Amino acid sequence: MRAKIKGWGLTIAAAAMLASPAVAADLANSDGVNMIDPTPVAEQRPAVDGVNFKFSAVSGAIGGSTNHMFIASVATPMPFAPSFGAQLDMGIGSYRESYTSAAAGLHLFYRDPDVGLLGIYGDWGYVNPEHAGRMGVEGSLYNGRVTIDVFAGVQFGQHVLTEFVDEVDFSYYFTDNLRGSLGHRLTSRGHTANISFEFMPEGSGRWSVFGEAEAGEDDYHSAWLGLRYSFGQSSANTLIERDRVADPLVRIPRNLASVTRCGEIQDPANYFKSWNGFKSSKHEHLCADEDELEDRGAIQGKM
Repeated sequence: MRAKIKGWGLTIAAAAMLASPAVAADLANSDGVNMIDPTPVAEQRPAVDGVNFKFSAVSGAIGGSTNHMFIASVATPMPFAPSFGAQLDMGIGSYRESYTSAAAGLHLFYRDPDVGLLGIYGDWGYVNPEHAGRMGVEGSLYNGRVTIDVFAGVQFGQHVLTEFVDEVDFSYYFTDNLRGSLGHRLTSRGHTANISFEFMPEGSGRWSVFGEAEAGEDDYHSAWLGLRYSFGQSSANTLIERDRVADPLVRIPRNLASVTRCGEIQDPANYFKSWNGFKSSKHEHLCADEDELEDRGAIQGKM
């Protein structure tokens, strides 16, 4: 609990700093110079190198059950503010053959392609009928062939407990077109270790193959492989260039992890209080770890 409270405090403090009018006012001096990047606007490297698209097809399992998904992303620089960018991710698929899975994510960020990225991020994941959202801050640090990606925020929704969640990835580019990563996830099912890769063969026309595998608490395990095609206005010809000048990390389908073990609470006295982003209310459908579901007397459904 202390760790979660501390995590909440860090997330809220970071979000407050990003939104603070005082901080915004300090970003420019009396001459109107951008203090985030004092380089003249015409000479700044953009956060996103043009309007860029990615389409992916993934197949595998999440939380021990099959999930097949199509994912599309579009990334674009902000008009009149090239150091800032936005990316929208959307996914639709089939979970356990008989359920629909869907997801969406939005990134708003500042990025220096030579240094890193800092922004706000939110997403939504759905495995009918349960769904959950996440909202927080994300950042990346680039140092030679090493990249560190971090997301820290709050999970909320009608079917999950409101609590701290995170994603951390340490990546190394063995070549300009081959990336390997080790990571950590915190979801409603607990702590999870992750390993992933992406490979874009030279001369492939920006096609790449990628995959992830993860396992952790609550008997959670997942693995999937995917095929991705990138195109658009970016001049990036290698994987490391694409990841740093074209589009940020896509967090779909990994954001579905929190809604892969769910149950219906039988006793109204054990209903939980959830927050949907606007108000709090009591609910009987809960997605959590096995111990939490048993403590509330919930009859489990999908996993």
